[in-house]
Amino acid sequence: MRFPAPLPPGPLGLPVVGNAFDLPRSQPWITFRKWAEIYGPIVYVSAFGQSIIVLNDSRYAIDMLNKKSRIYNGRPKLIMAGDLIGWGEGPALTQPSDRWSEYRRLLSQFIGTKAKMEGFTALLEQEVDMYVQRINSTPEEWVRHTRRLAGSIVLRMAYGYTPSEEDDMLVNLVDEAMEHFSEATGANAFLVDVFPILRYIPEWFPGATWKRKARLYHATLQEMLNRPYNWAKERIMTGVSEPCFLSDQLSRKNVTREEEHTLKWAAAGIYSGGADTTVAGIEVLFLAMTIHPDEQKKAQAELDAVVGSGQAPCLADRERLPYVQALYLETLRFYTFGPTGLPHLALEDDVHEEYFIPKGSIIMTNVAGYYKDPKTYPDPNKFQPERFLSTLGQVMQQDPRDFLFGFGRRACPGVHLADATMWLVFASLLATFHIEPPVKDGKPVFPTGKFTDGSISHPETFECIIKRRQ
Repeated sequence: MRFPAPLPPGPLGLPVVGNAFDLPRSQPWITFRKWAEIYGPIVYVSAFGQSIIVLNDSRYAIDMLNKKSRIYNGRPKLIMAGDLIGWGEGPALTQPSDRWSEYRRLLSQFIGTKAKMEGFTALLEQEVDMYVQRINSTPEEWVRHTRRLAGSIVLRMAYGYTPSEEDDMLVNLVDEAMEHFSEATGANAFLVDVFPILRYIPEWFPGATWKRKARLYHATLQEMLNRPYNWAKERIMTGVSEPCFLSDQLSRKNVTREEEHTLKWAAAGIYSGGADTTVAGIEVLFLAMTIHPDEQKKAQAELDAVVGSGQAPCLADRERLPYVQALYLETLRFYTFGPTGLPHLALEDDVHEEYFIPKGSIIMTNVAGYYKDPKTYPDPNKFQPERFLSTLGQVMQQDPRDFLFGFGRRACPGVHLADATMWLVFASLLATFHIEPPVKDGKPVFPTGKFTDGSISHPETFECIIKRRQ
């Protein structure tokens, strides 16, 4: 077959299998970085005839996925996450279709703009204030408090459900389902996505423990879809629901079975698009402040001067706190928790610049590599919040949120919710607490800075000391 242009460069593959054995099953951004050093900003590999394009340069991601979103807004067929677990029916993984367009419309109307988010300012500030109080009471449980915060915000917004103070059943359910989603959508996390024929082997077959995992994960997903929806629907029908996404939709009319299916998934999309991202983002804020005490003190000095010592910041203060904002952005860049994002799919043939991109190609973004690209971020391995300050003679560098929340029509619909929540938590923590590493034998013990695998990557467990500021 003759192509209208050459394929992008990449490692040579074997007959039939192609590069199937070259594809990384963990920490793919490390392999992508090595490929970038050898082959350049755009790399082609294949596995059993499936074309895979790795975009190692943010310019290609922006030009292809944002500017040509119509061509590249498909999703590849993920056997484990999409078919076996069931996420293929939801907003994140479903293919472009009337149902997907309806998901986008519903979510955009609810939380798709900054103006829409202003209606939830009071809710966010109330939840973050209670979060700070919980950390003040039991700082050693900050991870659990963070997960409860993220779950509480999205459950209230989607279903009008306020979690209990202790281990809440729905918060735990959402948390578990989102961990499963992140695991299952990690690059080549399961062999069945590389060798689709494996989907037909029985659960009892030696080495098929992943098949049992798929069954259990599917059951969790179905419970996550139905339990909060049914709870909210009953309260809406009896007139005792708090205002929320579902109350707005279900109080208008009787819905058909198809409409109910769409609403279940759209409601789930509110927290699947925001909860785990928010948790990971807050975890890296704790990580950064544990490692960078000088920058923490600068931000605290700005908060004291602008908001007032001992005063809680609010979202309206954001524009008056440029250093806090810069520190927040540098933390998102330096400690990447969305290293590859979710893959896209080319819906038609394309020639981009000098390279041919075949229809059906899986498009993967090396977001972790974008953040360490010296062309975009000079001296990228240095933690430097000042790169995001607009000062005389200095152009502010690329906003890391441009890459973190996805590209084109597949960008996360909850971007404004996640961003507002993470920033408010960051500012509130800095205003209230001092975060530092534990001390052993008279020396500080800093976190390793290592991260877990998954489409949303969390810092490995680390210790930090959280002290109330005097």
